Amino acid sequence: MNVELLAPNNSYGVPDFVTRGYYVDRKFCCIDCRKEEVWTGTQQKWWYEVAKGFVYSTAVRCRVCRRKKQEQSAGSPRVHL
Repeated sequence: MNVELLAPNNSYGVPDFVTRGYYVDRKFCCIDCRKEEVWTGTQQKWWYEVAKGFVYSTAVRCRVCRRKKQEQSAGSPRVHL
């Protein structure tokens, strides 16, 4: 893990994985289909260090539901009022 690659945040604390020094696989339940999934340490490393995701965010959707949501968002026109 490379702490310098993490996105800056304005928090007084540090995430558990920074204190620990490594990522651990985390189980979660998809909010759309309720399927049990595992957010692997490799996926977390990519999210936090490459994609610069917020360090306190976690996975909430499985890959299938995430793709469906992305396709719906890409296919729907955006209306600004």
